[in-house]
Amino acid sequence: MSSVITNRHVVDSTRSTSNSDRFRIAIVGCGPRGLQCLEAMSRLLTTDQLSCLEITLFEPASKPGAGRVYDPSQSHVLRMNFATQFVDFWKTDTNLPSRRSESLIGWLSKHRPEWATADQFVPRAVVGEYLHECFTTVWKNLSQHALVEWKPTVVRRIAKTSKGWSIGDESDTRHYDHVVITTGHEGIRGSKVSDSNVEEPCESFVFPVERQLSKERIPAGSRVSIRGFGLTAIDAILMLTQGRDGEFVDGPRLPSYVPSLDEPSRIDVYSRSGRPMLAKPTAKVEPITSDFWQPFKEELMHRKSRHGELHFRNDVWRIVTTAAAALLNRAGQNYQSQHVDNWYRGWLHYKMDAASARRAMLQSYWVATGQRPKDIPFAIGESWRKLYPELVELIGYGGLESESWRCYDRTRCEMERIAFGPPAESVGMILSLLRSKHVCCHVLANEDENLAAQLESERRLNAVLASPSEFQPSGLLADLVETGVVKRDQISGGLVVDQAGCANGDAGSLAIFGRATEGWVIGNDTLSRTLHQQIENWAQKLATQVVCPTSS
Repeated sequence: MSSVITNRHVVDSTRSTSNSDRFRIAIVGCGPRGLQCLEAMSRLLTTDQLSCLEITLFEPASKPGAGRVYDPSQSHVLRMNFATQFVDFWKTDTNLPSRRSESLIGWLSKHRPEWATADQFVPRAVVGEYLHECFTTVWKNLSQHALVEWKPTVVRRIAKTSKGWSIGDESDTRHYDHVVITTGHEGIRGSKVSDSNVEEPCESFVFPVERQLSKERIPAGSRVSIRGFGLTAIDAILMLTQGRDGEFVDGPRLPSYVPSLDEPSRIDVYSRSGRPMLAKPTAKVEPITSDFWQPFKEELMHRKSRHGELHFRNDVWRIVTTAAAALLNRAGQNYQSQHVDNWYRGWLHYKMDAASARRAMLQSYWVATGQRPKDIPFAIGESWRKLYPELVELIGYGGLESESWRCYDRTRCEMERIAFGPPAESVGMILSLLRSKHVCCHVLANEDENLAAQLESERRLNAVLASPSEFQPSGLLADLVETGVVKRDQISGGLVVDQAGCANGDAGSLAIFGRATEGWVIGNDTLSRTLHQQIENWAQKLATQVVCPTSS
């Protein structure tokens, strides 16, 4: 069987199935999620079924599989927030052992040995190289049987028709039997400024950093303000310092920053709460065995029978705080669940000034690097991370009673800071920049004050990502919701899909995976294939729909 590759089209020259008889599938977006769909199809459909498929991949990025977030051409200053040992594209089941040769660490051993150890937070560009190589393997395997085409274009419209779906891009409109949408952030976009009585200053979103944070746009010595103090803001700060040849030198407890004189004179960071991102623990922290967590996992899963009626604080959060207290007691401290909950309530309900935020970051850095004993923030973060698969299963698909959603959603936002913060190395760098006064943090009483303060800066940046439910105006997802093709969950705002990712009310011919469903589906981590089985379920469901024509 021979294949000819021309203009990114892969056409099998020996297939006998006519194009009119093929089952036509469109995959819109090919970052990690789109790649996972391709791989699941190639593995779970039979050779005969694959030979009946015509697959069109719509992905404008130059390296399918990586998408925009893991673009291999981006700066190596932009690091992962996920340690190397947890990245394995080919692993779809937690009960199956990983084959080192297929994991990210195995790939690094061969291609970038300097990064090939556990507990590394490698550049996102390097992970993009790995994902694109995975794509190349999957695409080659698919092309042995299916008719496949990659269109490097942006889809402008998707519409339901009497016979399936029509998809239009810049060049033409085509018709398909089945459509999969995995557009993630719909492009990496910034969140809108909330309503304000003050005229909004001109803000630039920080991505793509190569253009938005260039020396032409932000000259050396200029004063910069950044809205937001999350992971995106940390990316921007490090690009404007380390990315401009500033150097961090190891010190006894914290690194020191040596400026290059190409960075801004000062970076002012504005945050509504002042609460910072806390450091992820390193390998220097004593690991906790899985046996310790098992009773808490089982206690959570005992509540599964009450799915749809769960009370977040009583049924879920209490177990998290109990696990956190037990972890601290195991380390020789004396805590009860109530002590942990009291600390969290204090964290949640009070704004932090700059000095308090710095102390919280510094304490988390020392704990994460093994310089101080475990404390309550560490214990809550570790408990949330270790129990997360059970939380995802319990809360997803409308698991909470409606009155509990707001409490969960606030907790989820805070856990982004406490449990899913940046690597300790990045926190150490930010602390160094705070100490050298290259970065200054500000907490503001309201959005009007935020905007007024930013007007004093020469360059103003928005480092707040659009929320999962903040669809691009007139974009694909917004149009599908407006026309009633897909539905939002009225409580969480996420798009409603079934356990196979198929849109509610549709007969299984439209699937949506990833960030757009967040709230209905919990924890859309693009690099994890074991947290959810949606894509596996989808491919199995697809196998029941693809019926090959019989030869006469």
